[in-house]
Amino acid sequence: MFILPRNQIQGLPTGDNLSPSQRHDSYAVKILATCWTVEVLSGIMLALRIYCKHKRSRKLWWDDYILITAWTFQTVDIPLITVKVVRFGEGQHVWNVDRAFLTTLALSGNVSGTLSIIAAMLSKTSFGVTLLRLCSPDSRSMSYTIWFLLITMNIFLGLSAIFIWAQCTPVAKNWRPQLEGWCWDVGVNAKYGLFSGVYSAFVDFALSFLPTYLIWNLQMELKEKIGVVVAMSMGVFAGLGAIAKVLQLHNLSSGDFTYYESELVIWGTVESAVTIMAASVPFLRVLIVDHKSSLGSQVEIDSSRLTTSSWSDLQSSSAGAERSPGAPGGSRGTRTKPRTARRIDSRHLTLIPQAKEKGRNKAKSATKTVSTPGRGQPSNIFSDSIGTQSLFPQ
Repeated sequence: MFILPRNQIQGLPTGDNLSPSQRHDSYAVKILATCWTVEVLSGIMLALRIYCKHKRSRKLWWDDYILITAWTFQTVDIPLITVKVVRFGEGQHVWNVDRAFLTTLALSGNVSGTLSIIAAMLSKTSFGVTLLRLCSPDSRSMSYTIWFLLITMNIFLGLSAIFIWAQCTPVAKNWRPQLEGWCWDVGVNAKYGLFSGVYSAFVDFALSFLPTYLIWNLQMELKEKIGVVVAMSMGVFAGLGAIAKVLQLHNLSSGDFTYYESELVIWGTVESAVTIMAASVPFLRVLIVDHKSSLGSQVEIDSSRLTTSSWSDLQSSSAGAERSPGAPGGSRGTRTKPRTARRIDSRHLTLIPQAKEKGRNKAKSATKTVSTPGRGQPSNIFSDSIGTQSLFPQ
């Protein structure tokens, strides 16, 4: 978020040119509903990401800790936004807000803007670090590209957070315009805010499309590749949120900052929350794989029961038929061809022939067979069950 200096707005609008309904409309409900919804959803996705890693006995790495830190900054920001809305009138038109609260709203707006920028910056960094782990030693150009995007993005967004406070001297003049001092020209901050916002969106889109190149060269089935690429491309939505935020910057110059800042608050929160969710989605594939494995195991067990039953029935029904006529006790004329039974293959649900002497052992082993993708195979960071090479050995 990039907040224009309050003290440089000459006078406050009165809204006399608006209809009564427009004069008293408010963003309060929209702010609270949107911010808390994405906060809870991003928290759930992050928790599931950590759970999936724990389930596969994988240690947390730098990308996990950075993402947890990003969500922490966002979590601190949401209650602050709530207090601004409920207690001080954020989301209402400035003429409907108690003038005594304007200083508090300006200061808390700067704090909230800083937290929002840091949350977005760290969440994008976390996803970029995850992509760096996917790069093979031969993909130096790709690694350099990701490093360039991460370093420049952190510099530009970091400066945006600093400029919120450094644009006025003394710093307190940012929220107390009556103090003596000076501030940068409004146009300078507005243009830089536009630039950093656009670049942030560009990084989101770039990091969303890079996985296609990285994943496509791995030894995986086509459907697995498509699934992972789609899961890792969710950052596109974060880029759309960044663009929507940039489009709201020009409204702050109107002077009705308590109202028009609302869209900026909403989209700033959505951007960081969606990035956290997008960075967590690829790791949730473990849950899908485990669910499919449990279904496959149930089919396998049911099929093995049918196998045992079919063998018993076949054995009893064919006991007399395999003796030659007029040969009591089967001492003469017994067939030398081994009896055959039919076992149900649970993976394809087809009937296949099986020798008699191996039938009982096969039936017993079928009851113990459980489809567990990944067992005995190298693992990767997302599910420990796809791919044929270890991407991130622990």
